[in-house]
Amino acid sequence: MLIDIATSLPPFRVTQAKAALELKKKMADRPAIGRLIDTAAYHSGIENRYIVIPDGDDNIKEKFYSNAYSPIKPGTKIRMDEYEKWAKKLSADAFESLLRRNDFDPAIINRIITVSCTGFFAPGLDHYLMKRFNIPFSAKRTNIGFMGCAASITAFTSALEAMNSQKNSDELNVLILSVELCSLHLQTEPSRDNILSNIIFADGCAAALFSNSEKLSISTNNKSRLKLVETNTILFDNSAEYMGWKIGNFGFEMILSPELPNLILEYAVPALKELLLKKGISKDSVKHWALHPGGRAILDAIQMGMKLSDEMMESSRYILKNYGNMSSATILYVIKHILDTQYIEKDEWLVALAFGPGLTMEVALFKGQ
Repeated sequence: MLIDIATSLPPFRVTQAKAALELKKKMADRPAIGRLIDTAAYHSGIENRYIVIPDGDDNIKEKFYSNAYSPIKPGTKIRMDEYEKWAKKLSADAFESLLRRNDFDPAIINRIITVSCTGFFAPGLDHYLMKRFNIPFSAKRTNIGFMGCAASITAFTSALEAMNSQKNSDELNVLILSVELCSLHLQTEPSRDNILSNIIFADGCAAALFSNSEKLSISTNNKSRLKLVETNTILFDNSAEYMGWKIGNFGFEMILSPELPNLILEYAVPALKELLLKKGISKDSVKHWALHPGGRAILDAIQMGMKLSDEMMESSRYILKNYGNMSSATILYVIKHILDTQYIEKDEWLVALAFGPGLTMEVALFKGQ
């Protein structure tokens, strides 16, 4: 059972117009590049994003990527030092929010799954949270790294497998913590991939609590109750060049093809239809859709291919508009928005969907209880 989701945001909010202006200062050595940045920003479907770097704030003189005299290109170590600092703060904030909303003792958590593709350090976030909040040192730990925007659904798979493997008498309470700090990997080489990545990705953190405990599921803070029924993974062959993530000397380098929406429409949508058909779930019986907003064009492709109403797309487009693409944390924001704004009737389906490098499609099937 999904008990609840809580989120936390970085301190710096930047409008898309301001972000485009800052990117042009750092990337646009030619007018044509500036026009590409403006076009990408205009068509992104994003109005605001939150980031941990202060570069978009005119009131702060100390910037991460520039000083008063020249641009700065931080090395990977500097970026990872910032990652560790902010990942700890945001994860603690999200977990504290989860505690306040649900009033449970951290000592009940016996499994922790941490998710991130924008940074690493060891001992990691699981160790930090256990020490900070007195989570038992006997809790089993899993770290899911470098699996991109779909990684939180991969974490759902781990949580579900753990709950299904428990004996009936054993209580299992699983904490999933996703934190992504994409702004720490700004790349100023004026390529199409970099422009697109810089204009859509943002920072955010979310914590989700799953449990097989009736006590916790009854006291849930949400209006609706969701049971995670199953998860599915589909890897599309000959698609690795469309989305990727490499570690470079100056942060992580993104491969993000503008052909992704076409690929999703041509291959992912039919695969999703076939998957639902095999499970005996008609598209019309799915009343709630949590679609990872990888970008406006990706949402458009899924909506057109699956023939979804604007109402069904509302939560995904709302998160994209107000937060941007926070990589793996984003799907948790979308599900939370659905829980906060919609009522899920008993036996109604919710389909959560996200894409990761490979190209991989991860699907989670939830059912109202």
